[in-house]
This record gives sequence, C-alpha cells and structure tokens, in this order.
Amino acid sequence: MKNCVIWTRVSTKRQEDNGGSLDDQRCKCEAFAKQNGYNIKGYFGGTHESAKTPGPLLKEMYHAIKKDKTISHIIVSVVDRFSRNVGQASTIIDELLKQNVVIVEAATSIDTSTREGIMMIKFKLTLAEWDNGNRTDKFISGRKHCLESGVYCGAAKPLGYDKHGKSLGTTFTINDKGKLIAKAFRWKLQGLANHQIINKLAAYGLEMSKQKLHHILTNPFYAGKIRHKMLEGKLVDGNQPCIVSYSDFLRVQDILSGKTGVYKHQKETPRFPLKRHVLCSKDHTPFTAYTVKRKNIDYYKCNLNGCKTNVSAKKLHYKYEELLRTYNIPKVLKPILHDIISTMMLSDNEEQRKNERLLKKQKTEYLNKLKACKIRFGTGDIDEDVYRITNEEYQEKLDNIELELAQCQKELSNHKEEVDEVFLICCKLDSLWKNSSLEIEQKLQNLLFPNGILWDKEIDNYRTFDENEALSVIARISRSYENKKEDFPEGKSSKVKLCA
Repeated sequence: MKNCVIWTRVSTKRQEDNGGSLDDQRCKCEAFAKQNGYNIKGYFGGTHESAKTPGPLLKEMYHAIKKDKTISHIIVSVVDRFSRNVGQASTIIDELLKQNVVIVEAATSIDTSTREGIMMIKFKLTLAEWDNGNRTDKFISGRKHCLESGVYCGAAKPLGYDKHGKSLGTTFTINDKGKLIAKAFRWKLQGLANHQIINKLAAYGLEMSKQKLHHILTNPFYAGKIRHKMLEGKLVDGNQPCIVSYSDFLRVQDILSGKTGVYKHQKETPRFPLKRHVLCSKDHTPFTAYTVKRKNIDYYKCNLNGCKTNVSAKKLHYKYEELLRTYNIPKVLKPILHDIISTMMLSDNEEQRKNERLLKKQKTEYLNKLKACKIRFGTGDIDEDVYRITNEEYQEKLDNIELELAQCQKELSNHKEEVDEVFLICCKLDSLWKNSSLEIEQKLQNLLFPNGILWDKEIDNYRTFDENEALSVIARISRSYENKKEDFPEGKSSKVKLCA
C-alpha cells in the first residue's frame, strides 16, 4: 500500500472562516485515497496561506516527508490549491521528485510520475496563474473606478461610520462614535493635547489608543475626502458625510505638523492671518501666501494649476475689515442683539445637556461595575490582587468622568458670562480682528466663517457661503435697521417695530 499525505489550502482567512472549501478539499482527497489504495499518514495545510511564497505550513510538510522516507505521494484536490505560482511550483515539484515523492491531483488523477504528467500539472498551474492574475486585474480596475468616483468600498469601514450597500452603491452614515470623533477634532482645534482628548473620549465611553487617535486626526476620510494607494497620491471628494470640514481638517494638520502630522504646511506668520481661511471661488482651493522680497509686498494666491488668482495681502485684509464692518450692530439695536444671542446660546446648550446626560450614564455604569466588583470580592469569586487592580482602574475612569461632568456643568451654569462675552465681540468685529494677535484673529475667523470664505476674482470681493448663524442674524438686523432709517429720515426710526 502506498503511503501519502493530504494537502489542503485556501488563500485568505475569510475563505478559512467560511470553512466549506477546506472541508470539501479534504473529503475529495480522502475519497480518492480510499478508492486508489493509499494509506494516509498525515494532513498538512488546513488553513489560509499565500500561494505566492512557501509558508511555514508547506515547510512543515517538507520536513515530515524528509523524516518519513515511506511517504511517496502528496494528494491535493486540484493543483492550484498546491500553488498558483508557476516558478515556485516548478521548483517544489523538482525538489519533491528528487526525493521520489509524487504529487497527485485528486480531481483528474494526473500525477508527476511521468513526463506527460509533469507537463500537464505545470500547464494547469500556468492556466491557474493566468486566471488568478486576470481576476486580480479586474478587481483592481473595479476598485479603482469606485475610488475615482468618490466611493470608498474597502472591506473595513472607518471608525465612526456605518456602511451600507456594496460597490458603487456604498454609502455611509455617521453613528454615535462618529459624533464623539467630531468632538475630538474640535478639542484638537481648541489646543488640547492628544492624551487629554483620549481621556475626554474615554469619559464619554469611547476607548482609544494614542496611535488610533493620531490615525483618525490625520485621515482625510473624516473631512469628506478619499486617500488610497490606487489613486497615486491624489485626494478625491468622497460621497461620505463629513465629520469635520476640510478647512478645519487642514488646521488640525497644522497643529500636528510639529510632531508627526501627515499633511505638513508652513507655519503661519502674523503677516498672513487669512492663509487657508480664504478659498478660491472657482475651486474652493485654500489660498497660500508669499512675499516679493525685492519690493517687500505680500500676496495671497490660489495654488491650483491653471488658476491665476493672485491678490495683494493689503487688499485682502482691507476688504476683510470692510466685510466685518457690515456686521457691526447699531447702538440702538444692541439690547435686541443681546437677547437674541442669549436665546441662541440657550439653544446651543442643548448639546451640552446631551453631553451631561451621556456623562451621567457613563458614571452610573462605572458605579455599578464598582459595586459588582466589591460583591464578587466579598463572595470570593476574585482574589484581593484582582479586586485591588480592577477597583483602581474603575475608580480612575470614574474620576475622569467626574472631571468632565464638572466642566460640562460649569459651562452650563456660566450662561450669562458667555452671552456678555459674545455680545462684546459682536459689537465691533472689524476693530477686534485688526488689532488682535494672530491666534485671536484666526479664532475669530473660524468662529465667524467656520468653513472659510470665498474670494471672487470676477467681483474683486468676498462671497460668504457658510457664515456663523448668529452673525447672519446680526447682518439681517443691521440691514433691516438701515433700510428703516432711510424710510424714516426725520428721526422717526425709533418708532419702527424691529424683529429678528
């Protein structure tokens, strides 16, 4: 009776987890061995292993055959399960033939005991390699088309999103974790260190390593873009909803660039506060800045190839101040503005109320965990060391939640002070921006126009597209009041009913 071993293999872990293919291969090989009088002395493979390079499982089979000289045959269901690489397979076949070991394909009974059999086996391997390469090319072409169309269809979905559909029909929605990731971006823009953001996220129930947080903060997917090696370095607009605006994403990269940020930009100087805040109206490309040293004149420009938008910094700054003056509130309307700001901020406080409820829920969960830990220690289910370590870990998380909860409640209680502060800022925006430090200028810009502001070359002026809601109300009130004054030029405007 001839002694043999059986080899089974799949290419991927997914195929292994499904289980059907490996079991089917084994059954066919066993049936062939039984029908043809083979004595099975072992099984090898039985899991996923690349066909491109000899792995540890294949080497394990080599060693077993060298050790047991009675093994004369290797049975595989079909030869492409043995290897799909013709060069590698030919080398393996030649090595096994030197040891007088024959490879047998159970599906056709073809083996390497004859020249014809060796030729047929190698021919089938060539066809398998061609078929594998052809399918790979089709897969890559289809995946690249999806990516270029703005659809990310990878197997793994980014944290913070739920994935729906397949291929070009793939869509994404932001889930509860995504809302917390949005907070992480806001906290980074506010100047918090990564370890502080990690602690705050943990307080809300989202555990994250520093490596994972850095990956998220530098991943343009969260800003509505797609980056992939198939796109050869290009960024394309994706169909997924943004967790953070692209302009804010770039500002986060600026903050990270002193460390290990992926997107590095030169640090802003006080001469260019509008750098990357002003966008080209044609393509929404953020303006960069430069200085003509010979004349010592500063300029902003759009860096997109073919776009010749180039504006002096002096003009851009003057026009920006002029724009901000249109939002200054007349003195007679200041009490009304104060009431409007108060009402709007009460509405915004609803988000803080949600945060407070979430933190209280987290607090209750950890209090229950502490209680359960004490009960298990009291009943002897866990020893003292485990109890002490677990208790300390839960208490540390509870302390962190308490700090976040206290800060949240403090912000909710300081409503009047915050309203007064915002009111003072709104009364004279142009002067505040002109006379502030670079940091204050940029904070004010981001507050007023969160996603930037457009420079329209055709009209030689700015166009707003996503202004702060409070700022929009102020502008409407101011314009309404000025129109009423024109209608009642003889000091009768005070009798006009004003509303927001």
